[in-house]
Amino acid sequence: MQLASNFFMALLVFFIQPTFLIGLILAIGTGYKRIKNERTNLRVAIYKKLYEIKNYLLLGLIAGLIGSLLSIGIGMPVTLDWIIIYQLVVFLVLLADYRFVHPLFTFSLTTLLLLGAMHMKNAMVIDWLPKNWYQPLSQVKWVNSNLITTTLLLIVFLLIISALTLNKHAIKKLSPHFLKTKRGKKIARYQIKPFWVIPLLLVIPGESFGAFFDWWPVFSLGNQTYSFFWLPVLVGFRFTVQAQLPSEALRLMTRECFILATVVAAAAIGSIWSMYSGIAGLGIAVIGGLFVLYRHRQRENKHSFLFGPTDNGLKVIGIHPETPAEKMGVAVGDTLVSCNDEEIRTEEDFYRALSKNSVYCHLKIKGPDGELRLAESALYADTPHEIGLVLLSN
Repeated sequence: MQLASNFFMALLVFFIQPTFLIGLILAIGTGYKRIKNERTNLRVAIYKKLYEIKNYLLLGLIAGLIGSLLSIGIGMPVTLDWIIIYQLVVFLVLLADYRFVHPLFTFSLTTLLLLGAMHMKNAMVIDWLPKNWYQPLSQVKWVNSNLITTTLLLIVFLLIISALTLNKHAIKKLSPHFLKTKRGKKIARYQIKPFWVIPLLLVIPGESFGAFFDWWPVFSLGNQTYSFFWLPVLVGFRFTVQAQLPSEALRLMTRECFILATVVAAAAIGSIWSMYSGIAGLGIAVIGGLFVLYRHRQRENKHSFLFGPTDNGLKVIGIHPETPAEKMGVAVGDTLVSCNDEEIRTEEDFYRALSKNSVYCHLKIKGPDGELRLAESALYADTPHEIGLVLLSN
């Protein structure tokens, strides 16, 4: 009973760690900022609920379970120094931009900094801490090629999981932002910025947490003592789409993430025999992550604006959930060519044509690929504005 109580207390520590709390505050702030932007520019929020909080708390649960099993199964512990440095790295990265809070960057930088700190240990004075406290950089024997291998394998796993999560959830709720071209035309673009936390159970060597919490659960294996620790791993991406379809941009980025995961995995295998291969893998993870973001920006710069006004119809830049528009399969990037057999060029044309039949809507739609299709649906009687479309007119 006491052991179960101790594990429960250790789990509660997860929710008071700085990285978890800062991430939660950031998710809440991002949600309120989105709603404010939608209300300012569109008069009403497209998504009224703070889905950012739900994503932050729930998207990483399955990944956390699998990753924890992987971490324990590998059997290579992570030191308390590594955890402390990780918390600091995440904080500093978030000050810059949370597009870099992905483990590609944070895990790699944490391990590289720890290796550098161990190399400079003799030049660092840390004997001012009380003797009954945990002594930094004391777990020398655990900072080796095994720690690098563990880090790289976790990076590969989290990168693959992130790519799969992005592919499934990132573009489900698109919220337009606006800018004006040099000619004064209003253009819509989309900041895709999924952000979530993964609860990762790690094995820590020694009785490190006993210096802080005498109730912390520990176990022994041979002559060595270990403890478990729930680490909140923040995973963030942010990229802007204005010249590509979000689905296409995401497909290309996902493909590049899988390629990068393969290269880092090769470095992880090499690190079993050579520590230098592992160090190179950590560098590749950081540089490769930056290159994926750079490649996306290059593709964006090669094309003209996709979500701008058109001479023949109205561009769809948003879809309200649970509305006739969503049921008809209208998508962001589509162009409405006609409504109820009347050509449309402005929002006034659209709602006038829609009012011809107050309970039914018949649309001709041109997709981003130029293909025409028809869509139709019943409407709520005498409420044409509740069709659920956010449009960009000339």
